[in-house]
Amino acid sequence: MPEQANKLLVIDDQPDLCEFISEAATGLGFESLAVTEPDEFRRAVQDFQPTVVVLDLQMPGADGIELLRYLGERGSKAQVLVASGMDQRVLATAQQIGKAQGLTMLGALQKPILLADLELMLRQCLRADSPINPAVLEAALDTNEIQVHYQPKATRVAPNRWIVEGVEALARWHHPSLGFISPARFIPLAEKNGLIRRLTEQVLEISLAQVRAWDATGLELSVAINLSPQLLNDLAFPDQVARMAAQVGADARRIIFEVTESAAMFDPGTTMDVLTRMRVKNFGLSIDDFGTGYSSLKQLYLMPFSELKIDTSFVRDIFTHEDARTMVETMVLLAHKLRLTACAEGVESREVLDFLDSVECDRAQGYFIGRPMPGDALERAVREWNANQG
Repeated sequence: MPEQANKLLVIDDQPDLCEFISEAATGLGFESLAVTEPDEFRRAVQDFQPTVVVLDLQMPGADGIELLRYLGERGSKAQVLVASGMDQRVLATAQQIGKAQGLTMLGALQKPILLADLELMLRQCLRADSPINPAVLEAALDTNEIQVHYQPKATRVAPNRWIVEGVEALARWHHPSLGFISPARFIPLAEKNGLIRRLTEQVLEISLAQVRAWDATGLELSVAINLSPQLLNDLAFPDQVARMAAQVGADARRIIFEVTESAAMFDPGTTMDVLTRMRVKNFGLSIDDFGTGYSSLKQLYLMPFSELKIDTSFVRDIFTHEDARTMVETMVLLAHKLRLTACAEGVESREVLDFLDSVECDRAQGYFIGRPMPGDALERAVREWNANQG
C-alpha cells in the first residue's frame, strides 16, 4: 500500500484532551487516531503507522518515557510531540531521552494546551501526499531547487542598542508539485543517503554569492552555516570550504560554521582535528543549541569555538521559570569567561531582548528581530532595523 501522509496518533488518559487534539489535527488535514491505553497505543503504532505522535508523559499503566523507548526500539520514523502538566525541565529532559532513542522530537507542550500552540507545531510536520526519496532530493540539487533564506542576528554594540551584523543561512525547499518540504524531513534524508556534503556546499555557495551581492550595496554581513555531524568526520572538508571561499574572494572571518553540542561531542578526537583546522583557516565556529546535549565541559573548553549559542528552550522561559533565567545569565557568563561570544536564540519580544541586554549578552536571534527570509527581503529588513536603533 502507498504511504498515507499526515497520520497523527495521540495517547492521553484524558478522553476530552484526546478529542481536542484529534479535532485540531483533523482540521489541519491529518488523519487522526486517539487512544487512552498503552496497549492500544502499541497496536496502533504498528497498524496505523503514524507520521506524528502526540504523547502524554503521565499515564496509569505505562508512563510516556516507556512509550518513547517503545517507539525507539521499533525504529519509528514518526515525529513525536510530548505533552504534560509537569514543569519545563521534565519536558526538556523527555525530549532529550527521545532523541537518544533515535526519535525525531517535534517539541513539547505544557498543559493546559493552547490551540494556537498546538496548531503551530503540527503545521511544521505536515507532509506532502507523495513522500520524498533520495532521487527526488538529488534532482532538486541538480536543478538548484534548494533555496536559502537568511535569519538576522543582532549584535549588542552598546547598552540598549542592537545592530544586525550577521545572518544564519537556512536551507528551504519548495517543490513544484509537493509544495513546501520541511528541513526536518529533507536534511535527515540527505544525511542518510550521502547527499549532506553536496547540500551543505550548495548552501555555502549560494550564501557566499548573496554576501557578495549585499557587499555591492554597502551592507556588510557575516553568514553562519549549519554543519552536519557527518562533516565533522570529514578531514578533507576544511580544505574544501577554504577553496570555495577563496574562489569568490570571501573573507573567512565573515563565515561562521554552527555545530550542535551533541554533534561536537560524538567523536571528539576527529571533531577537534576538523574544527581546529577550520579555525586555523580563520573561519568562525559556533556551538549551537548549547545546554541541550550531553557534553563534557572539559571537552567543550578544549574545542576551538568562537561563539556559544544559548538554546531557545531556555530563552523562551526566562519570564516564567526562574531557573531558565538563571541558566541564561550563567551561560552568558560562562561564554565570556571562556572568551567566547554569547548568542541567544528564540528572542520573540522586546522584553526578552531587554533582559539579554541587562545580562550583557553579545548577540540575539529570533522572530522579534526577524524571521528567515530571502536575501532581497532581508536587505530591506536589516536596513530598517538598523535605522531604528539610532
